[in-house]
Amino acid sequence: MRARILLPTAILFAAVLGAMVYAAVRAYGADIEKVQRERAEIFAANVASGVTQTMADGAPAQVVEILELARSHRADLESISLLRSSGDVAYSTDRRLIGTRPWGDMRSMHEPRLVFEAGGETSQYAVLRPVANGSRCTACHGRDARINGWLDLRFTRAPAVAAQAQIARTLAISAGFALLALLAIAWWLVGREAVAPLKRLVAAMARAESGDLAVRADEGRSDELGTAARGFDATLAALRRSQTELEAFYRERMARADRFATVGELATGLAHEIKNPLAGLSGALELLAEDLAGNPRQAEMVGEMRHQVARLGRTMESLLSFARPPRPRLRESDLNLTLEKVLFLVRQQRKLGSVEVEADLGSMPPVMADSERLEQVFLNICLNACQAMGTDGGRLVVRSRVVDGRVTVTVEDTGPGIPESVRPHLFKPFFTTKREGNGLGLAISARIVAEHGGTIGYRCPLGGGTTFTVGFPPAAAASDRSVENPA
Repeated sequence: MRARILLPTAILFAAVLGAMVYAAVRAYGADIEKVQRERAEIFAANVASGVTQTMADGAPAQVVEILELARSHRADLESISLLRSSGDVAYSTDRRLIGTRPWGDMRSMHEPRLVFEAGGETSQYAVLRPVANGSRCTACHGRDARINGWLDLRFTRAPAVAAQAQIARTLAISAGFALLALLAIAWWLVGREAVAPLKRLVAAMARAESGDLAVRADEGRSDELGTAARGFDATLAALRRSQTELEAFYRERMARADRFATVGELATGLAHEIKNPLAGLSGALELLAEDLAGNPRQAEMVGEMRHQVARLGRTMESLLSFARPPRPRLRESDLNLTLEKVLFLVRQQRKLGSVEVEADLGSMPPVMADSERLEQVFLNICLNACQAMGTDGGRLVVRSRVVDGRVTVTVEDTGPGIPESVRPHLFKPFFTTKREGNGLGLAISARIVAEHGGTIGYRCPLGGGTTFTVGFPPAAAASDRSVENPA
């Protein structure tokens, strides 16, 4: 990790240091060459003054000695030449230049010049210095000439180039050591401030992934890694709370499931044991009712007994249906036909009073369903709605539509609605607000709808009434789902 972090940093540092070394070498080299040229010009002026003085003293033979002596005083001075005013070399420490005219006709030149010659690291530059015609020189050179001749001093740039190379090597070595020192410091800092904390954070995450939710990653750092560690600890704390709540929830659910299973087995057995005696009791009461037909008071008592026995029998049937529901036999069915049968049965109920029953059935695709069991669902919902509206009557509307690709049935009533205190328990078994109810109707209906891959819900508008909504997938979608999940 550190290598991946530091490699771009090292490249950047190297580029910056290289640019700095290059700029420094160029700057120092320019200064060195400037100083050397200034010294060369001063030296040339001194030599020209010496030559002029010697010739004015009437000792022109000593000029050669002066030039040779001057040549030996500068290591970077390659040659000194004495040129006539026309530009011809009269004398030179470099014998090859005698008799040549290196700068052409110089009679039009009157000022000192600095001339460069290309030649790489051994390139030269020349200082051309005029020897002025003074009052003491007129005896030999006449009065008309302004310049009696020129001094041509040839200097090499090799010392300056060598100095630049030395500076470059020194700076490069220094920059290299500086780069290594910076990389070492950066390696240590990245390891201490980034890599090690990240490794500890990753280790804490690995422990949390393996199930140890008590691990802590926060080390009290105030940087971004500390913020990330505190966020991770907060997430773990939330997970621990959720885990505790889920464990408590599932323990409660498992305990309830065990109780329900035990109660279900007991209820099933009890229902079977009670069902047969009830059948016998019902038959006996029917015979007794025939015998007491002439006594109205006794006949009324026997009728009430028969009603209660029938109610108890229906409760036993519901209990058996809830405890051991039969497997639905799914076939392609027209849900509208099922609803029409249900509405026919609802209209036959004498206790409906003045309840107005309406049907608004739209065109729908078939569904995979057990028609008899869906009749039980919708009949239960419709009868509950009619009973909720009571003897004062009301309006019951059953609609069927395709909504968002699902076959949807709504059952609306104009009753008082479902009280707030009742709504959380509406689909729970054995919960009822009716005097003669057993609390299994909606629980069984919800189970049947779920077995068909459907959904059931309700809403209570503020203006009153209740609307139950039952939705099923079309037959094609249900077939695809059964193929994908054959279990």
